[in-house]
Amino acid sequence: MSVDRHLGACSPVGIVNSVADGRARLQLLLRGLNEPSRAASLDASDAELVVLARAHRLTPLLSVTCGNTLPAPLAEAFRRDRIITAARNMMLAEVAGECVRALKLEGVPAIVLKGLDYGERLYEAPGTRPTADVDLLIPGTERCRAFGVLDRLGFEPRAAAPGFDEPDYHEVAWTRGSVEIDLHMALAPLVRCRIDYQAVWRDAVPLRLGETDAQALSIPHAVVFQALHMAIDHFQVPAIYLIDVARLWEKVLDPARLYATAAAWHCLRPLRTALALTQAFLPGRTAQGTGEPDLAARRVVDAYGPGSPVTRFEQMVRKFSHFDRVADGIRYFVVQSRRNLREQLERRVRKRGPRQRLNLESRAR
Repeated sequence: MSVDRHLGACSPVGIVNSVADGRARLQLLLRGLNEPSRAASLDASDAELVVLARAHRLTPLLSVTCGNTLPAPLAEAFRRDRIITAARNMMLAEVAGECVRALKLEGVPAIVLKGLDYGERLYEAPGTRPTADVDLLIPGTERCRAFGVLDRLGFEPRAAAPGFDEPDYHEVAWTRGSVEIDLHMALAPLVRCRIDYQAVWRDAVPLRLGETDAQALSIPHAVVFQALHMAIDHFQVPAIYLIDVARLWEKVLDPARLYATAAAWHCLRPLRTALALTQAFLPGRTAQGTGEPDLAARRVVDAYGPGSPVTRFEQMVRKFSHFDRVADGIRYFVVQSRRNLREQLERRVRKRGPRQRLNLESRAR
């Protein structure tokens, strides 16, 4: 069983019947992480509390941070979750290292993103930060060469999103067994914002991943990317993402420069909402980075937590209220509409598989 399924990480909503009760439980868990002595008061007989903690990917971190103060049944359950997480993360790190080394042999640099990076840089103990897959960033110009590398390593491409096979699409999902690689050519759809990729690669920092020398985003760029990633998911994200933001923020040396970067990249609104949401549930952790939340941020903060899934209408409201420029939103809408129409044509008329659409040779079975 994958750590994702075990921890319920894919579905942080729809778990608890009452939104208010769910928010209260989540706040108790997060307060326990902020002040471990408070974890002693968590109710071990509350089954929904455990389900909620797993859905928000918090149990391994609770085990490490509050292990000595948790009630015994919770301590044991969370300890088991941490063991599963550590084993899963170790396997993913080995696969990531294999891919990074193979890409490097072909002259393709790679940056490790999100979970595996955070587990190394932001969390003190192994198995603390669950991650579902391997995220790698490569230069957009190396797209075809990188596809060849993953193909030779036995990964199969997946038609995960409309337009995945277009030259300007920002990521392609690949699978091998129980492992998924999200190969990013950009940090977000190119029409969504204005990220300076020369700066991204210039400022990348070394990262040791097992026995492999890799790279990671600089802290300012990682903060902006985390906020943008949360916005792309409509801020319907597990609470571990808020802890990621808080821990990244602690490493920011120049907040003014960070804000300037986000503004230049047209990512300021996602950053402000990510910081406001983190501040609301982890008070004091991002206080210096947040002013008064704007309407879009308040809408997200007020609705965050377990309960009814975010409706399609609400997703669209959140999506378009987090574009920094109206023109960016219009351009994104036009491009995505074209991609959706083309995807229908591919699936219903042309019926080509992912390998054909990526111009990969058929693999003998």
